[in-house]
Amino acid sequence: MGLAKVVQEKASESELTVNDGSADLELLLRTASHGAFVGKPRAQSWSRSRRYAYASLGAARMQVRTTLANVEDLTWVVTEPLLAIVAVAILVHARRPDLASHALSASFLMTIGQMGFWVGSDVLAHERHLETLELSVITPTPLVIVLLARILLISSVGLVGLVEGWLLIRGLFRVPLVIHHPWLLLATLLATMLAATGTSVLMAALFSLAREQRTLQNAVYGPLYLLGGVLVPVQYLPAILQPLSPFVFLSWSAELVRDSFTPADPRQVGLRLAAILGLGAVAFVLALLFIARIVNRLRQRGTLGLS
Repeated sequence: MGLAKVVQEKASESELTVNDGSADLELLLRTASHGAFVGKPRAQSWSRSRRYAYASLGAARMQVRTTLANVEDLTWVVTEPLLAIVAVAILVHARRPDLASHALSASFLMTIGQMGFWVGSDVLAHERHLETLELSVITPTPLVIVLLARILLISSVGLVGLVEGWLLIRGLFRVPLVIHHPWLLLATLLATMLAATGTSVLMAALFSLAREQRTLQNAVYGPLYLLGGVLVPVQYLPAILQPLSPFVFLSWSAELVRDSFTPADPRQVGLRLAAILGLGAVAFVLALLFIARIVNRLRQRGTLGLS
């Protein structure tokens, strides 16, 4: 039986529609990568990297449609920057408007984090719940490639939080926010987005087997922001917690973002950016191992599509 026929039968059984948050049949076939259909000689001649790139593009398009059909996924983009209002109001009342950039930094770092840690980590479990995970597993493209492309798109949406937080602080408090090192800010945000994606893929793998996924999500992202020194710098944390902070990529991100708002020349920029990317890469490698073991386990037990 050809792969196209298998996918069509499974799609018919699952009654895939865009309205219920899953992808339609056309995009699921595209996500399988160009040439996924059995018997196409042209597909067999394509390089693996080109097929993966095509699959990633299809997965990103699928995620766009899924997000547009479930606008609640964008809740964090709207609500997280609003937290900057509370923090800046406290700082202005304490006559420390010079620290407003710290509140802005925390707001958009948390927006990127929430889009990845909350929305992105929910992707795999959501596919299992809809019993559409089999469609991704049976394709020639590894599941982790599809998952990476979808979560990367979700994390990138969190960058919108920078614009919203900036406009709120400037409009409500008239506090000057001068970016002295714009290239440093841009590089840090891109590195943070990539690290958040790698970490979210790992979370998606771990949370996919949990019965109380929301409980785990609530228990994880709070400590990450605390240890990352997103709002309160790491040096003000209890001494017992400070040694753990370097293992959280957000701690490096928060310091670099704050440095981009200060006139002084930042130090060891390359090393700190490498730390962000390195921690994200370690998380992604662990995700590769966990996803392979999880898929094999679900196949053996015959519960691939059961929530």
